[in-house]
Formats: sequence, structure tokens, C-alpha cells
Amino acid sequence: MTRFSKRLAATTALACGLAGLVGAGNAQADTTLTYVGASGTYDVAITPEAIRIDGEGREWQLYRADDPAILSVEPGQSRYTRLDRTSAARIRSQMDQMRARMEQRLSQLPDGKRTAARVAMADEIPGMGGTGRVGLEATGARDTVNGVPCKIYQVIRNGEAADTMCVASAGALGLSGTSYKTVQSMFALLQEMLEGTGLEGIGLPYQNLDGMPIRFIDSVSGEQRTLSGISHKTLPDSRFDVPRTYVEEQPQRPTAG
Repeated sequence: MTRFSKRLAATTALACGLAGLVGAGNAQADTTLTYVGASGTYDVAITPEAIRIDGEGREWQLYRADDPAILSVEPGQSRYTRLDRTSAARIRSQMDQMRARMEQRLSQLPDGKRTAARVAMADEIPGMGGTGRVGLEATGARDTVNGVPCKIYQVIRNGEAADTMCVASAGALGLSGTSYKTVQSMFALLQEMLEGTGLEGIGLPYQNLDGMPIRFIDSVSGEQRTLSGISHKTLPDSRFDVPRTYVEEQPQRPTAG
């Protein structure tokens, strides 16, 4: 996978809990949600204007409502990569061309080797194995995570049961309506950028949720990510700024052997 593909996939995975928010309840302007799992701790800072996602390492992602882009920031290198509609369209075109070249190579192989070669390529080139279908089913079961009530949903990928989520309402988490709009716009952008890349199947059916996941069980790794804390402390604007001295890098051009 290219750096673009990896960043887009990582951003989508890290932000899996930010989707389809509903009524506000005792809403607060600023919210920080902390998730823990085997891969580390993740802090998701949400304001009406911006969202910042911090993982276990130093790298972090930023989305601002007034600037439709996902910024992947690398403090250790004093640089960042900007993923927006323009860069996504450029990478999508390059990936289409790359897949076309791979299809041409496959067509020259004997039938017996073509299938095995396609499977091998699918692990390296998104879209070579087809585009995955993702759906959601309500199980009817309910649970409580750290005192927050939630409903259990089953993610369906290509017709088979996959990840499991326990979804809490935005009101139960104290999220504001304006923060909802910011989250909604971020995920609309992410979904748009995923289309045509071959990575559509890694996403979650955000539009079908009636709240946001506070527990997520990955069907592949078995890892469980769980909400461990909620804070409504006011967040400084500087937390959502990229230092002016940082250098912007272009998304890496996709390559294949």
C-alpha cells in the first residue's frame, strides 16, 4: 500500500468512533474521548470547529470544518501531509492506471497462474481483489461501557459478520450539535476520498449509526478498543494548529512491482 493509502486507512480506523451523531442532551462545546486497546491509547478531541486524533505515537491527524482536508502531522520530522479532494483525485487516477497495468500483466499469464497472482497482488494493490461491501445490523442487545449505555451492532462485510460495535447516543456522551456537524463533514470527506481507491471496504457504515461506538471489536485482529474516559475541559485553539515552520509534503505516488 502507498503512504496515501496507509494514512487514509489509519485515519479511518483511528476515528471509527466518530460517526452519525444524534441529539445533544447535556451537550458541551468541547469534548475529548479517550479509547484504550491492545494497540495503545487514542485521544479524540472534538470542538465545533475541528477534530484532532492522537494515537500512541507522536503523529496526529487534524480536520478543520473550514478547510475540507485531513492533515497527517509528523512532529518528529516537522512536516505534514494534506489529503483533500484534489490530492485524492490525483492519487485515484494514478491507482487506476496502476491497476490497469497489473491487469495487463495478468492477462498474459496462463489461467492456472492468473488466480494466484491476482490474490498476491490484492494484498499489495488496493482494488485488485474487488471493492468490498459494508453493512450494519442491529442485534437488539444492549450493554453499558464505563457507565454509558449503548446498543450492540454487527458490521457485515461482503455478506459475512465482521466487527462488533456498542453504540452510544451523542446525548449520553455530552456532544454538541455543532460538533456533530463537524464530525459529519469529516466523515463525508473521508468516504469521498476512499471511493475509487480500492479501500472502500475498510470503512464503517457511518451513515447507518444512531450514535457513536464506545466499544469496537476488530474481527481480524480480535483487538477491543473501549472508551475509557470523557472530558469536557475547554481545549485551546493552539491544539488544532499546525506549526508554521512545518513543511507540507505531497502524498506519495502509488507504486507497484
